[in-house]
Amino acid sequence: MNKIESLAPTLEESDVEPGTSPNTTRPADGSIRSNAKRLRQSLFSLGRNLLTVDDSTLDLPFRQFRVCLALYGRTASMSAIGRELGLSLSSMTQIADRLDRVGLVERVSAGSDRRVRNLKLTEKGECLMRSHEESQLQRITESLQSLSSEQTEEVLRTLDILIHASGSQQEMEPHR
Repeated sequence: MNKIESLAPTLEESDVEPGTSPNTTRPADGSIRSNAKRLRQSLFSLGRNLLTVDDSTLDLPFRQFRVCLALYGRTASMSAIGRELGLSLSSMTQIADRLDRVGLVERVSAGSDRRVRNLKLTEKGECLMRSHEESQLQRITESLQSLSSEQTEEVLRTLDILIHASGSQQEMEPHR
């Protein structure tokens, strides 16, 4: 055994994640929990610093805002939006009624079956969500300008890994 081999740590089989090489170790459960808490705090800070913008979307109740986000750039049935957001059809009806009253959504016919009604953002709703998106993109752009291109790529790669690890296969961007 040479000097380098003698300095390398030995791994128990239980320390190796299935499907990984012995050089990739799984942290202890306490370390995972600690990292999860740290990641949670980091994600909250990122959301607060990059995605929270002072605009008129702040006047919307949270569920109404989520429905507007889900509809941004597309038309969908209330049941589809409800499934996507984990809301009952009766909740979706109430939310749609309120958004309709303030002029942010409208009900439109879904093809040849006039009984089926979809929700769509009005021009006012699209404008509001586009303005919100632009404000967020401006904040993100300002933050990314302080990073080198290598750091930016590293952040994006790491986020892609985290998204994959979380099992999230849904795209986070609006459906356009």
